[in-house]
Amino acid sequence: MRNSVLIAILLLIAPYSASADNLIYMDQTGSNASININQDGSSNRVGNTGSGNDAVSDGATTTMDIDQIGSSNELDYDIYGDTANITSNISGSSSDVDIQVGTTGGSNAGSDDVDITINGTGDTNVVSTSVGVTATGVDDVDIDVDITGGSNSVTITEESTATSISDKITDVDITGGTNTVTISKSGASQHDTKLNQTGSSSTYSVTQSGAEASTVDVTTSGSSSSVTITVTD
Repeated sequence: MRNSVLIAILLLIAPYSASADNLIYMDQTGSNASININQDGSSNRVGNTGSGNDAVSDGATTTMDIDQIGSSNELDYDIYGDTANITSNISGSSSDVDIQVGTTGGSNAGSDDVDITINGTGDTNVVSTSVGVTATGVDDVDIDVDITGGSNSVTITEESTATSISDKITDVDITGGTNTVTISKSGASQHDTKLNQTGSSSTYSVTQSGAEASTVDVTTSGSSSSVTITVTD
């Protein structure tokens, strides 16, 4: 209950914290947090500007749904703790989404059972997701990115310790031209990456590291594509 009340107060105050834009900064601590944020309009932001000013949730069992409708919106959010279910929906152009899970800095350094879903429509959107890059004990990760629109850039860095393909899933679907996708994985093997792209002038780079058991499935339909896949053992 304490978490819900805190979030409600922040949402009420946030629209008045900037002259024209909607700014929400949240530092939430405690388990079983359910966070639902809706921003409608341009140049909205979740997380303050500047390095180290991302919105933060620190605790086990976090469910988060953030909807940003309009252009030039930004999301910077850090999640610490087990069982994180994160959904980001963006509709509009020139939006920037940056979600980091299991990074050091919170009282719960690792994260188990991480589910990230990002849905985006509109031109020139940038999506960056980082899971378990600087923390230990990050396991069972499912990342799904679905983007419709041109000039997109998607960067996924997943370094979980999951040892099963069913617990180490990355699925990216893109419809639109001029896309750039970079996916990098390393850790306890059993890597899984699926990329489906429809559109022209795209560049993909998928790097997965051993030992053994990597599954890379790329389906592309469009012109002028450059695909680089590196799997090491």
